Amino acid sequence: MLPAPFPTVPSRISKPFCGVLACLSTLFATCLGPARGAEPGASEAGYTSGVKPLLAQRCYPCHGALKQKAQLRLDTVAAMRRGGKTGPAFEPGAPTRSLLWLRAASADPEERMPPEHEGERFTSAQLEILSAWITQGAPAPDPDLPEPDPQQHWAFRPVARPAIPPTRDPTLSRNPIDAFLERARERRGIRAQPEAPRLTQVRRLYLDLVGLPPTVEELERDSSDPAPDAYERLVGRLLADPRHSERWARHWMDIWRYSDPFGLGDQLRNSQRHLWHWRDWIVEALDADLPYDEMLRLMLAADETHPHDLERLRATGFLARNYFLFNRHQWLDDTVEHVGKAFLGLTLNCAKCHDHKYDPIPQVDYYRLRAFFEPYHARLDVLPGEPDLTRDGLPRAFDRDLDPPTYRFVRGQENRPDLTTRIQPGVPDILAFAPLLIRPVSLPVDAYEPERRPWVLEAHHLAAQRRVEAARTERNRLAARHPAPASPPSETPECLPESGPAQDLALAELALQVAEAERRSVEARSQALRDRWNSANQNPASSHAEAVAAERAVAVARATRAAALAGQKHAHAETPQRETAAQELAKARETLEKARLAVRAPVTGQEALTPLPGAAWTPTRFADSTKDDPSQEFPRSSTGRRTALASWITDPRQPLTARVAVNHVWNRHFSTPLVPSLFDFGRKNPTPLHAELLDWLASGFVASGWSLKHLHRCIVTSAAYRMDSSQRDAADRLALDPDNTLWWRRPPIRLEAQVIRDAILIHAGRLDLTRGGPPVPPAEQDQSRRRSLYFMHSHNDRNPWLATFDDALVKECYRREQSIVPQQALALLNSRLVLDAAPAIAQHVADAALRLSPEMRSNSDATFVQTAFLTLLGYRPAAAELDAAQSALRAWRTAPPQTDPTTPGVAHAADPAHSQLVAVLLNHHDFVTLR
Repeated sequence: MLPAPFPTVPSRISKPFCGVLACLSTLFATCLGPARGAEPGASEAGYTSGVKPLLAQRCYPCHGALKQKAQLRLDTVAAMRRGGKTGPAFEPGAPTRSLLWLRAASADPEERMPPEHEGERFTSAQLEILSAWITQGAPAPDPDLPEPDPQQHWAFRPVARPAIPPTRDPTLSRNPIDAFLERARERRGIRAQPEAPRLTQVRRLYLDLVGLPPTVEELERDSSDPAPDAYERLVGRLLADPRHSERWARHWMDIWRYSDPFGLGDQLRNSQRHLWHWRDWIVEALDADLPYDEMLRLMLAADETHPHDLERLRATGFLARNYFLFNRHQWLDDTVEHVGKAFLGLTLNCAKCHDHKYDPIPQVDYYRLRAFFEPYHARLDVLPGEPDLTRDGLPRAFDRDLDPPTYRFVRGQENRPDLTTRIQPGVPDILAFAPLLIRPVSLPVDAYEPERRPWVLEAHHLAAQRRVEAARTERNRLAARHPAPASPPSETPECLPESGPAQDLALAELALQVAEAERRSVEARSQALRDRWNSANQNPASSHAEAVAAERAVAVARATRAAALAGQKHAHAETPQRETAAQELAKARETLEKARLAVRAPVTGQEALTPLPGAAWTPTRFADSTKDDPSQEFPRSSTGRRTALASWITDPRQPLTARVAVNHVWNRHFSTPLVPSLFDFGRKNPTPLHAELLDWLASGFVASGWSLKHLHRCIVTSAAYRMDSSQRDAADRLALDPDNTLWWRRPPIRLEAQVIRDAILIHAGRLDLTRGGPPVPPAEQDQSRRRSLYFMHSHNDRNPWLATFDDALVKECYRREQSIVPQQALALLNSRLVLDAAPAIAQHVADAALRLSPEMRSNSDATFVQTAFLTLLGYRPAAAELDAAQSALRAWRTAPPQTDPTTPGVAHAADPAHSQLVAVLLNHHDFVTLR
């Protein structure tokens, strides 16, 4: 039955709510179709707007252009009449005798379509729509077009350089971007907004390209430069500015899911320690304008293409970041999913359990792509000067298993692998534009024996020497304070002096002996390794024996100190713990005696030495028990699989990679992408409105050598970028194009969390522009003045202030949220960051006002207000704003202080009223908005 019409809306209901009811009424009327006896043509319209979309959502994946299970297509009425193996899909006028309706309405899960694992079942209302249409005779419109051929989907076709449209008004077009947009606007009779004021353009460029606002002097200088190419020269300076790469690194870190390590306590569960090296590589690569295709190749396979180069190996942090302690399958699932989304704009993860419902990606293709990554694991390599991998190290990818099997999981269930077929690496047929060549890579010796790198042994020597110096310094400090004899009896080390200071000195002496023994051991083992590596040395046994002896001496020194500590504990133990302490002392004495006996034993050539590792791999919780030693030797070759995959992804014939990258860059400049879904270019997304513009940009991007700076320059020098964001005098255009799909104005953008915080600090003259290095830990962030890029950022550790302004999510952030919540205003008014910065900002504004207007002393408030608006908001105040601000300053000066005089805050600057005005302007919409 059809629902009764909506009653007349009472006048007391607000107009917006009336609109909602009207929309709902239209929706029900459209979806449920006309009642019997409706006018001719209404039933065809009901099929087009109700039945066909329903079949497209529920049935096309198995019975459309992509697949035709049981030889049945349901994308046209004619195809349904022809039917499949079991006959026609329906009997006109008789839904209860129509297979289409019977299978959709069946209560039996084995009969019901779509199958439970393929999609949601039809609702009662949807079955009513289908039944009503069949009852009416299943009419179809003319033409009733079938679903397009997947091969012809716009994103799967090669990128071709389209012709640039002619422009009737050259003043509206600064480069070909504008020609494409202007053609679209002309077709709709819409004119573009004029260019924004120069002040707005300059502030926009600084914030967009370097992530920091200009100083008031830079704003004045760059906005008043009369040279015809002043804007273009400013663009060039900002793209060459080192701060540009930090700004845009954060954008790509969003897309590539940057995350510092996190877990529970000290346990590493996700990502890798010291992943900041990857972050620094991104910054440096963007600064050098490293071609985008090369960036992708390095992130996927630098360990195969540049195994010697630590600088480039940092790029494989992209893969190391996906590490997950508890589940190797989740690790690889995340890798496949986000390689697909970030680089190709494909939802490959949708094919893990079954064939992709919309794209020509069968389930086996998911596992063929997983097979590229099956061999890889993560490891930490020793860096110059630091052998302790808990303190520093290079997180990177490497192939650990050279022939691991990949099996399809039945319905995606990890406990149901199909062991009958090993799946080999491969790419989807629809994107197989050339044969895939996988060639194993023979690695240089220092890749699989990284301890051969010259700095590794040096780092171990340096660390051992530092331990000796630290132990000696402590011994000398105690000896200077308590110059009593310190050496305990060698045969009974537990018999320490009874007095506290003498005991401390004796223990310090033992600690020094341990450190010195360890240093000698490192030196002996290093020599043994060099002799083994030196093919000219015919007798490495001698140095090996010396290294064994040195290690035995270390064992004695450690056991001696341990016995002394156990004796001390036993001597001071209370009665309840005395028995336990006695047992520990006996065990320590036994260990010491064994160590002393070992020293006197002959050395055999088979006795292994403790490694001086150059790297250690990071095993999962469920690693192969026969291969779970992190110090195990590394393979001498790599599969070459990831190199082949990277070559396929970055091949100029690949239709997706350049389009996806351009769409990301456009979105970050305009906050609105050319293709609405940033990570899904599949068949769910119809041809975008500006497809030719996208292809022109993508083809030019590749032709430029994949230069991101070239792409930035092309976009920001366009008239589209330079347009005003105002809607003033635009009622006609708002009516024709309320969503701005034709880009007749620039969309205003809420600034990212990092930019807002950094802007506050740089306005206060407090921003620390030091580049690179380990992240600022959460406990230090409130006091830190580093750029927000360098804050610890993980699922467990997201800075609360940044999170208030929609900081990037760690697990996936292809596009930032732009929420408006009360906490944001509170953060910009009452947070310690703002309270501390406001007086300093006020002083900087006052100083700038004096520099710009020496006459400020005669009318200080007016000049201060004008300079504050220009500095913080990027425009000069209107007369009403100027009057209001000056009135507020006078009122604040006559009001009693609102804060405790001992509390730092806005009331304690040279002129507290100036600080209060600064705090107000920091809450102004234009401070957090890119106009």
